[in-house]
Amino acid sequence: MSGLGLKAELRDGNTIRAYLDELVRLKSPVQMWLTQVDAPPLQTTLVQVARDTFSTAQTLPMPAAQQLSLSFMIDARRFVAHTQMVATGVFRIPAAVAVGERRERFRASFKAAEGIQLFACERLSGTFVGGRTCAGRLMDLSLQGLRVLLDEVLDPMGEPASVKRGDVFAALSLSGLPYTPTIRCAGVVTHVRHGADGTTAGFQLLDLEEGDQKNIDRILARRFPTTFGQAFPRKHRKTDLADQPGPPVATREAIKATEVVALPPPLPAAAKARPPRPAETPVLRIRKAVRKLLVISAGDNRHPSLAECLREDDFKQVFEARSYPEALAQARATRFDLLLLDVKVGGHLGQMILETLRRHDLLLDTAVILVADRRDASVEDVAEAIGAVHIHEKRAPYEDLLPALYALLGT
Repeated sequence: MSGLGLKAELRDGNTIRAYLDELVRLKSPVQMWLTQVDAPPLQTTLVQVARDTFSTAQTLPMPAAQQLSLSFMIDARRFVAHTQMVATGVFRIPAAVAVGERRERFRASFKAAEGIQLFACERLSGTFVGGRTCAGRLMDLSLQGLRVLLDEVLDPMGEPASVKRGDVFAALSLSGLPYTPTIRCAGVVTHVRHGADGTTAGFQLLDLEEGDQKNIDRILARRFPTTFGQAFPRKHRKTDLADQPGPPVATREAIKATEVVALPPPLPAAAKARPPRPAETPVLRIRKAVRKLLVISAGDNRHPSLAECLREDDFKQVFEARSYPEALAQARATRFDLLLLDVKVGGHLGQMILETLRRHDLLLDTAVILVADRRDASVEDVAEAIGAVHIHEKRAPYEDLLPALYALLGT
């Protein structure tokens, strides 16, 4: 550790937990691989950090107590720590960082187009690439578009070709960006210029995924956001390794990305009308009074809880559990007709709580609705694993839940 130029805080488990919390917030990719085994690393993201453990979006098929290495990036520095598997997708918080690497070059300084390549194809049908293709090196990047120095433009027969303003390319693939997965989207040529150094072209980015937008925004950011240091238990400590005593590192200059394309301001989004409430029959009103519902959620003081919304909607028998012991006691005492399960319940995953209850022969035949902050691939995987019949987003109005809820009660 002493020869790596690392500060003492990276030997502290609480500080490493704060770094992992930041990785969860930023949805930054991390790598994990088996120690002392020549195996390729698995790239994943962290989902949640508890007091002594953290969970990942992807799991590895291996027994508990298996040792692994964890690699992650913090402010253009790469760190490697050792961890241990506790259960499927759950790992222990590392006690110390094993390897750290200081890098002087600013992570977004790609003006010289070093190693960052663009590949664009005009037509894409499945895995078949057709039409013109072009390749080049990145010169400038913004959230609206990019500028590249074209190395080659080829027609479908592999002969030299050209591009002009307005040409549409179905697929752009931007690889080699610092600490960022390959970015893929569609694009349209906004300008083409011929100069002494070669031909440069600008592309407007189309249909850019939300995750890719966040990755580009993180690359363009000169430093981590001001909230980064607030995650640490001791705020008086410096969190930037470049601030430690010793030989100076290269000066970081604020690089402002040139706007490639001037886009008109977006039109204001129309207010989303709440969906109509399904019609209530006398039979449904009776079932709302007699059916037993269990809500397993840690709760949120900023918004009305789902249990409160259910009671206001004339559900008479709504039970709540805010932890695993409470859920275990409720499930042992009552037979429930419907379970509304939060993805995260305190320091535990809702999936783990439900699987533990089912191992005790509880809630085996109970229908499940999964409640999540947002709906993405990882949440859908959890819903499929536990057999949930519906996914309800917390930010959605309560009325969005009613069609699925009433359909389950009507059966």
